[in-house]
Amino acid sequence: MKTQKQHFKIISSTLFFLLFIGINISVISQNLVVEQDFTRVGTCLSPDDEACVTIIASRLLSLTFESNVDSAINIALKKQVGQNIEYTIYFPTDKLEYFDRILTVYCQSFAKGVQIRLKLRTKESELYYVSVTECYKLYLEKGLALFRQCSYFDAKEEFRKAQEDCSDAPPNDDVKNKIIAIDSIIKLKKLAKDCYEILDFKKAEDYYSAIVSLNKDDNFAYQKMLECRLENSKYCQLYVINARNLFDKKEFVKAEMLYKKIIENGCPNDHIDWAKMYLEKISKKLSRRKHDRSAPDRSAIDRKKVVPSTVFTLQWAYKKRFGFSIGGYPDRKVSAYFTFLFNSEKIYAVEEKLISNKGHDFDATLGITIRPIKNKYAPLWLAFGAGYSGLVHSVSPEIGILAKIPFGKDTKVGLALSYHFKYRAALLPGTQKYVPAFNHIVGIGFCF
Repeated sequence: MKTQKQHFKIISSTLFFLLFIGINISVISQNLVVEQDFTRVGTCLSPDDEACVTIIASRLLSLTFESNVDSAINIALKKQVGQNIEYTIYFPTDKLEYFDRILTVYCQSFAKGVQIRLKLRTKESELYYVSVTECYKLYLEKGLALFRQCSYFDAKEEFRKAQEDCSDAPPNDDVKNKIIAIDSIIKLKKLAKDCYEILDFKKAEDYYSAIVSLNKDDNFAYQKMLECRLENSKYCQLYVINARNLFDKKEFVKAEMLYKKIIENGCPNDHIDWAKMYLEKISKKLSRRKHDRSAPDRSAIDRKKVVPSTVFTLQWAYKKRFGFSIGGYPDRKVSAYFTFLFNSEKIYAVEEKLISNKGHDFDATLGITIRPIKNKYAPLWLAFGAGYSGLVHSVSPEIGILAKIPFGKDTKVGLALSYHFKYRAALLPGTQKYVPAFNHIVGIGFCF
């Protein structure tokens, strides 16, 4: 039983010792050092019979004081001078015990304070400097710990202190690179967030990946990188489907953009292989389409061959009727024409009651022309008109066709052939028998 208790005490002592070591390990192991400056010796300005002690330390060190013979420390003055803080303390000297005064200086986070033995006389003044051993290492370790915790702004401040406030900082230290890395991470985080919000997951993934490469302990950036990779994979599948639909619809330019996006976004290899295959097909089709557009338009050339649009023809009809026709026959527009026919022989009245005068019979027609088929193999135009016959009053609607045959490939003059079918209807009662109901008219002339 006694042996068990002894073992228990040993184990407990061991655990307590390890715990004590662990606690002290968590506290910064560097020590404070103190150095007296004998070159600045003066008279204490205290109004009472006291001595003065001035302690100078970096503004980054928050100091507290404790004395073995004083119940309270009278800090008469505390002021910042440059990068340092000056503490001026007044001490009483009217007792013998004060001659063995020990002042302990403490600083937050340090394992222990530093002691100053003071043998002060009335109105004496002493000056001490308090500093930290391995100052650079202290702030570097604090900065690295904060960097691993992704507290980038706090880490940057600690690195800045190591670089600017420590006299033992090496001339070419790694702190500069750490500060540059932090600035890069801060910028990359903003860029990644912006790309994520506009659903550009590939770029967001690249930015988060860059952050992880700078700080492998940034778990948030790592998780966002994986999330963006997953989302980008989903979008890659949509790109493949939509690109194929556009390709099938022959919208090659749009399909080309999506296939390029599949490659740019680092989609899975099978998607990239698929995209490359279709990009090659699209390139051939677009090249062929471009060649077709740059090639001469044969239909336009053929239309230019039939340049003449004005036609003049001589007309012949039944019963010795003859005359002329002139009009416009353009390729793409509706135009007009005019025809005039007359009879060379006089027509005498058969019945004086019906026709009271004698003279030459004539026929005037006005109409429109149109080309129904715009093709080099069919240079044909249709004509629709309505006319009036003079001596025996009648109306005469007609329909016709005209063909133009240019003299050579590029000439502006050609041969024109026409045929018109006319119907004549008498206006006066009983005169229809003197007027032929149907008439066929042929013409030949020139187009220019």
